[in-house]
Amino acid sequence: MADDEIIEVVGDPAAAAWAPVLGPVATGLRRHFAEVVLRSAEAADRVLQEAVAIVSQCVPPTRAADTRTGLVCGYVQSGKTASMTAVSALARDNRYRFVVLLAGVTTNLVDQNSRRLQEDLRAADPTRGGWLMLENPKPDRDRPAVEAVLEEWRNAGYEEQDRRTLFVVVMKHHGHLSNLTALLTDLDLEDVPALVFDDEADQASLNTQPDQATASATYRNILELRDTMPWHTYLQYTATPQAPLLITRIDSLSADFVELVSPGDGYTGGETFFGGDARHLVASIPAAEVFPDRQLPLDPPDSLLRALQVFFIGVAGGLIAPSGPHRSMLVHPSKAQATHRRYYDWTTRLSAEWHRLLLDPTDPERVTLLAEFEEAHRDLLRTCPTLPDFDAVVARLHVAINRTMVTLVNSADGHEVPWDNSYSHILVGGEKLGRGYTVKGLTVTYMPRPPGGWTADTIQQRARFFGYHSGYLGYCRVCLHPDVRDAYVAYVSHEADMRARLAEHRGKPLRDWRRLFYLDRSLAPTRKNVLSSPYLRPRLQGGWFEPRAPHLSPGDGQRNARVLRALEAINFEPDEEYDRHRYAVVPLREVFEQILVPISYFDEEDALGLCVVNCTLTTLLERDPDARCCVYLMDPDQRPRRRRLKNGVIPELFQGRSSAGAQSYPGDRAFSDAGCTTIQIHTLRIEDEETGDVLADRVPAVAVHLVRQEDVLIHDE
Repeated sequence: MADDEIIEVVGDPAAAAWAPVLGPVATGLRRHFAEVVLRSAEAADRVLQEAVAIVSQCVPPTRAADTRTGLVCGYVQSGKTASMTAVSALARDNRYRFVVLLAGVTTNLVDQNSRRLQEDLRAADPTRGGWLMLENPKPDRDRPAVEAVLEEWRNAGYEEQDRRTLFVVVMKHHGHLSNLTALLTDLDLEDVPALVFDDEADQASLNTQPDQATASATYRNILELRDTMPWHTYLQYTATPQAPLLITRIDSLSADFVELVSPGDGYTGGETFFGGDARHLVASIPAAEVFPDRQLPLDPPDSLLRALQVFFIGVAGGLIAPSGPHRSMLVHPSKAQATHRRYYDWTTRLSAEWHRLLLDPTDPERVTLLAEFEEAHRDLLRTCPTLPDFDAVVARLHVAINRTMVTLVNSADGHEVPWDNSYSHILVGGEKLGRGYTVKGLTVTYMPRPPGGWTADTIQQRARFFGYHSGYLGYCRVCLHPDVRDAYVAYVSHEADMRARLAEHRGKPLRDWRRLFYLDRSLAPTRKNVLSSPYLRPRLQGGWFEPRAPHLSPGDGQRNARVLRALEAINFEPDEEYDRHRYAVVPLREVFEQILVPISYFDEEDALGLCVVNCTLTTLLERDPDARCCVYLMDPDQRPRRRRLKNGVIPELFQGRSSAGAQSYPGDRAFSDAGCTTIQIHTLRIEDEETGDVLADRVPAVAVHLVRQEDVLIHDE
């Protein structure tokens, strides 16, 4: 493709609101990504293609002013900044005039992301002057520069290539947001198409006081900022979309559409560390070595010593056979800064002592230390067969330890990491090293921090050990609080299900997407202070779903009766002991698609219970497409069972065991297969609870027994 060629890229017509073009800036970015940043033409093309899909659902820059909100979901440390860069390049090519980046709540995160984004955009700009980039602008200081850009847009004397695009980076802090709002309020932006990126959109932006008359400060500031731009799209970027998805759909930040950002080649995420055979990469820290903040011992725990020794062996190996510009270790023990200091002191003290011993062949403790390092070497050899032999590593071990810089990173007495000063680093800290922060060349993570409030999105965002580590994955080790390790294992299936269901909904209004998730019962999806309405976690008693109001369905149950006619094609046989019932073992997929999916109930509890069943069976069929099920016709002679209502519902669908004993009749619940899903079809005559009058006759009721029930969370408004 020629460098100056402009190619129109049209996405899925059903998903796209319009068709953006890939112009000179995006073309330059593609080349820059392929040659410098991603070092792969295929990876660069993927980023641009996904960016086109995102921009195509934004408010078009050539139509009347409007606003939209989009949700863009990636993975932790998977390239969301590259996506925002590509979307920005497309925005300039397609004559968006103004781009705003709400870039986190900490200075290190703002600096990290904005620097990378701005450098790449400038490198891709063929004019070398197409962007005016401002950080945390102030009204008096920056108004003249912004007005100059406005003049370029509106004055016909300017050629398009001479019109700059305004790019503003602002921290999610009320002071900086207020300054930007004040700057824009005095300007006429009625004819200015804009994009607003909200990086880590589930953090700080959402209203943490949804049930109060006054919204939280940052949320109010964001709404006020949006009000200054009549023509814009607000793009929420996050790897943990639970909170944005679960806020009320009438919220101003509730998304209109969703797009997914896929990780590039070499990404190592939850599936790598927790979804497969990762027993050599991830270890649980013994419970006896997980200490409350104010009960720390004087001496460091053995698990910390082992983690440090594995890290230093890897650093020494890297000095012998370099495999990247950095090697680092993350120690994340707590949110308490006093605890950070203790772990920092332990780490520096151990490093100094080990360095001394390695250089003193006369010290008898050196033999013991070398034996410990040899064990760490054997540990790494299990996953890193190219690791140099132990003698070669030991010869460089004192250099590896002495050159490693240990940095305390927190908001009080911490510092920024001096990456350029050393090949190897150990970072000790808490919140500042969490969400969004990239730890360069991370190989060893030591995180005894407990799960705290057990919120899924918070725990996931602490996984700084995710990222593009495939080139040195064998050097990686993750040591976790045992409960946190279990939480990550549970999160893997939750994340896969959520992304799969969002992918199916691409191109459709997100407000119509039912908020339903698989999520381990030990985890909450997000913090409760951003939710104005509760979510439900239905649980089937004894594995059984039994409708309580099957007559409350279309046509008093007659539509469901027509659905059940599909069973007439099945050859049922009498039960061997109780021939009043007939049964058949058939492919589950057929019954699922022809019966359970079309069945509908108006009663809320019945509808939710059936939803749980269908979600669970969807997962079962994904795991085992050839799964079978047992179907029972409980009343094959079509003689309806009488069921009298109580408070408008059936007190008990199932007939109990005979008064003469189970040997006479064991009860309906006994008719299930312990090895597979069981579906029972009942036929009922529904009677009034007071008069006994027949309200509905021959009403079908479909009961289901699940061998295994998935944990399902449902959020309906």
